[in-house]
Amino acid sequence: MSSLTLSHPSLGTISVTERRGSGKISARWVNGQLRVNVPAGMSRNSILRAVGRYAADFERIRPRPRYEPGTVVTIATQDSPVRIFILNSRAPVADLTATVTTDPETGTQAFAIHIPPHTDHTLPDIQRRIDTAVKAVGRRLAPAILLPRARAIAASLGLQVDSWEIAHGRTVLGTCYPRLRRIRLSYLNVFLTPELRDYIICHELAHLTEPGHTPAFHALCDRYCLGRERELIRRLHTYPWPIER
Repeated sequence: MSSLTLSHPSLGTISVTERRGSGKISARWVNGQLRVNVPAGMSRNSILRAVGRYAADFERIRPRPRYEPGTVVTIATQDSPVRIFILNSRAPVADLTATVTTDPETGTQAFAIHIPPHTDHTLPDIQRRIDTAVKAVGRRLAPAILLPRARAIAASLGLQVDSWEIAHGRTVLGTCYPRLRRIRLSYLNVFLTPELRDYIICHELAHLTEPGHTPAFHALCDRYCLGRERELIRRLHTYPWPIER
């Protein structure tokens, strides 16, 4: 046996793969399915017994869905925060997209993403589609949230930036082109706290003077951040993003 597919009442479909040279059982979840590696030579019955024995452990490592009915993603602004509500829909909808609504608490603009009836929201594809809809709201709001603040910080530091742009990448939060005096900010920054957004802006502004991540760069960035650069870096590294990155 090199591979085997099993069905479990709570774990669902399990893909079992035989690993030669391995003396232990290991498992991980991939796209909502449990994949189990077992030592070579295990019989089907032995594998079934092992799955039963470790079922609770396998369940414990199952990734929990980020988005569920009732989840609220909040985007901070200088005025009232903009909230994105993940809701169960009572009527069929064409697709998982964000629609404009009114925040019941503040009366300001909000967004709603309705999950169609009888849809299993835990499925990886549904989670990805919800994530895409949430990010679409972020892209829509990014210019009005990020650019005025970036220009204000640059002005307060006496720095000239000829061009501010919103980027749509998922990994790089900011890019500076010193010779062009141009800075690009990822729309994903809207999902950060205002303080961390300001850190990203200050980081890129420091690159106008110091292109590399040298001691001189960090000293300048720290000055722009009012002596809080190390603290803000730590907070950024441990930030619990409300979206998939």
